[in-house]
Amino acid sequence: MKYQSHDFIFNPDDFRDAKFVSGASYDADGLADGEVIIEIDRLALTANTISYGIAGKSGLIRYLESFPAPQGFARMPFWGFGNIAASAHPELSVGERLYGFYPPSTYLLTKMDKVKPTSCRDMSPCRNSIPTFYSEYARVAAEPSYSAEFDDMQSLLRPVISTSFLLENFITRHAFYGARNVIITSASSKTAFGFGHFLVNNHADKCKAIGLTSAGNKDFVEKIGCYHQVLTYDEVEMLPNEPSVLFDMAGNSTVRGAIHNHLGDQIAYSGTVGATHWESVGADDAALPGPRPVFWSGPDEIAHLAKESDDPAQMLNLISARMGGLMLEAAQWLTVTHFSSPEAIKAAYTDMLDSKMTAEQGIIFDLSGARANLAAKI
Repeated sequence: MKYQSHDFIFNPDDFRDAKFVSGASYDADGLADGEVIIEIDRLALTANTISYGIAGKSGLIRYLESFPAPQGFARMPFWGFGNIAASAHPELSVGERLYGFYPPSTYLLTKMDKVKPTSCRDMSPCRNSIPTFYSEYARVAAEPSYSAEFDDMQSLLRPVISTSFLLENFITRHAFYGARNVIITSASSKTAFGFGHFLVNNHADKCKAIGLTSAGNKDFVEKIGCYHQVLTYDEVEMLPNEPSVLFDMAGNSTVRGAIHNHLGDQIAYSGTVGATHWESVGADDAALPGPRPVFWSGPDEIAHLAKESDDPAQMLNLISARMGGLMLEAAQWLTVTHFSSPEAIKAAYTDMLDSKMTAEQGIIFDLSGARANLAAKI
């Protein structure tokens, strides 16, 4: 049996130039040993997803090399779920559900190895461009806390909470750089509020988490209770003039500059984590008061953790253990919307680029629902 993939590709020089195209065709009868075809079911679109595209374009982290695409285009990585459609690996059966890092495609051919009861790893050469954590797939049926009814929430929150977990690990092992205040921009983003949640619940005796957000999102950010204090971008001058660390999730040079100009040498560390404001990146920060902002790298933090354990699946298990409480809380705040046609998927992607999605929205691309539609159109 053959499986025809359809791929959602974008132009790294113009993120809005995006479309579905016919991709590779995979023959289940011709699989080599260890090869597995995954039918991708659902993927979550978050600000983190756009950050992968920006970091990949810049070359800071080679995310866009993980899943090849036609010349001049790329496939932006997403997190989500897929089911094994065909398998030439004796330990992986057709129908098994896998959570992990996927391209926005209807099918994916993998070369699985390092199979364990709770995980397996895609050893395809193209996956070598980024740390092995990103080629690790969770065999969710073996996870004690797994429930299919939370697949949407897992798709939306598990990857960003992974980054939140890494940020928490980073700041605590650096003893908060001796600062009291932790300032987090784009406070409505899921990575940001996961990080804030961990600080408020686990480190309130050591730090004060301050979220910065737009005026339109302030009520939502205050409601979720993930920060000790919430300010809008117009209220930067209300930030306490005290030793602080800054984690810039927005990637907005204007906001970053305002914070540096206000606090100057009171900033003990300034890290750029993502780019939810994707068209406002790239400014020269050399002239800013205080320490020069640096790019905070999740893969670097993963590499640090890997020195303590040679098992990438161990981190997946740690994140899974930390995620339960926050996921249950977030289910009360977020409204999940499924997009299951090619047109709706592209429109939702464009709306995310244009900041038209509200903070309460959780966006799921239903590739399972789109599959038949794509086959008929392309």
